[in-house]
Amino acid sequence: LSVLPLRANGESTANPSAGMPAAPDALAFPNEAGAVRLDRIEIENFKSYAGRQVVGPLMDMNAVVGPNGSGKSNLMDMIAFTVGLSSSDLRGKTLKDLVYRNSPDEDISERGASVSLVVTCDGAETRFTRSITPAGVGKYSVNGKTVSAQAYDEKLKTFGVLSKAHNGFLVFQGYVSELAQKSAKELSKLFEQISGSEELTEEYDALAAEKKRAEEEQIFNQQKKKGLAQERAIMKRQKEEAEAYQALLGRKRELQQLQYLQKLHGIEHEIVTLREQLGSEAAALDAESERHATAEATLRASEKERARLARRAVDLERQHASLLQKVEKQNPGAIKLREEIRHVDRRRATQAKSLDKVEEAHKAATKQQKGLEKQLADVSDALARATAEQQEAESRGEVEMNKRQRDEYSRLKGEAGAKSAALHEQLSAMTRELRSDEPLLMQGRTKLDELAARRGVLEGRLGGFEERRKGLAERVAKLKAE
Repeated sequence: LSVLPLRANGESTANPSAGMPAAPDALAFPNEAGAVRLDRIEIENFKSYAGRQVVGPLMDMNAVVGPNGSGKSNLMDMIAFTVGLSSSDLRGKTLKDLVYRNSPDEDISERGASVSLVVTCDGAETRFTRSITPAGVGKYSVNGKTVSAQAYDEKLKTFGVLSKAHNGFLVFQGYVSELAQKSAKELSKLFEQISGSEELTEEYDALAAEKKRAEEEQIFNQQKKKGLAQERAIMKRQKEEAEAYQALLGRKRELQQLQYLQKLHGIEHEIVTLREQLGSEAAALDAESERHATAEATLRASEKERARLARRAVDLERQHASLLQKVEKQNPGAIKLREEIRHVDRRRATQAKSLDKVEEAHKAATKQQKGLEKQLADVSDALARATAEQQEAESRGEVEMNKRQRDEYSRLKGEAGAKSAALHEQLSAMTRELRSDEPLLMQGRTKLDELAARRGVLEGRLGGFEERRKGLAERVAKLKAE
């Protein structure tokens, strides 16, 4: 968008149209619909402009001159306000601050303000109006019809005016130096705003994402293509292997046919040989037939002998049954003998265990008796020696005991006698116990011998039964063979 800016330079306020030749074309904006020109500005109670005023018609070049504070900058603010800038961009905190007031204390609660830009395009006028109600609320209208801020902005775009890029055609004081200080990124953003390409950001991002997806898809397809090429190579190898396998199968069938032909040749040769053998076998069969006739005669002669032998076999069967009955009658006796032998063995084992316990107790008692006898002998010897030594010493007059020593000697002698008597008593009891165990031990040994003898008798009888059973079994087998 290319716009000739209004220029403010600060001398005295004047009507832009006064004393200047009329220009055939006013400030113009290129547009797809045709040449768009800003024809005039209509103001009512905006900032320093009281009441209703009209600035215009505008020309190609317009100069606003006047002293400081005469309202030159407010003309720029009118255009900026009408294209949609906020009050903060116009040196005001709220929209109400943009309403004309004669003094700071003047009550403007019932006063509103408005600014209209009248543009022409191919001879047709369009009026863009932004107003402030007495309540301080902003309103937008196009050709006198109230519209939303978004619709108002869209309508301005159709005439090539971008509210977000207002600085592209409005150059305020200090803006040139500010522009020179912008970074490359900020300048790029400004150019995007002025050119309107900023509105294509979402579309650009969407296309960039689509491009990324297309690149990823291309990479995927390339990898898929590589995979397919590998699969194709594998399938080619498999095809070659399959063809080689089919060739081997064909060769196998040829070899099998050759093998079958060789087998058929061998079979044919064997058939010839068998036919020759069959001829010789037929001759032998004839000779055998003659022998068979002779055998038939012999067989008839043997039938009588067979009948006789059959009668003999019936007699033998009867004898066999009789012998089996005898064996069955004698068999319970053998079973009883075996059971009795097992019972004797159990009793014998029990008696052997009891005898072992008695012998162990007898051995322990004998050992204890010997210990007591030795202890008693030691005590007796010690007592005898002490007594002899005392008597010998007394007889020589070497020892003379007082009453206390004699009492102590008597006490020790009594204790020794008592201990000796106790040992004698314990030894006597042990001896009696051993003598009482000896008959029991002898009785156990006798019982064990009796059981051993009984077992020998039963085993002898069982052996006789076994010999008789074997004899009967041999006889039965002989009869069966006959």
